[in-house]
Amino acid sequence: MRRRMRLLREKHGIPIMELGRCCDVSQQRLTQIELGSANTTTHMNRLVETAFVRLIAARRRELAALEKDFQIYRKCLLDFVEEEECET
Repeated sequence: MRRRMRLLREKHGIPIMELGRCCDVSQQRLTQIELGSANTTTHMNRLVETAFVRLIAARRRELAALEKDFQIYRKCLLDFVEEEECET
């Protein structure tokens, strides 16, 4: 039996390290929580919930930026560009 957080992570390709960065918790601690090696607490649930909420918000911002760029360049995706342009 696995915790739902692990199922969500696996289903959506979320590395545990990335989830940990979202709630300032070590990968080791999140792994302990995920594997059930400690009793669950309200605090643990809030920690994991916060991590997912922050991750979703961050990915939403990243995807919005990608969508904006895509709308600008959609007709010229195969054009060559200078290296300096790639860094912006």
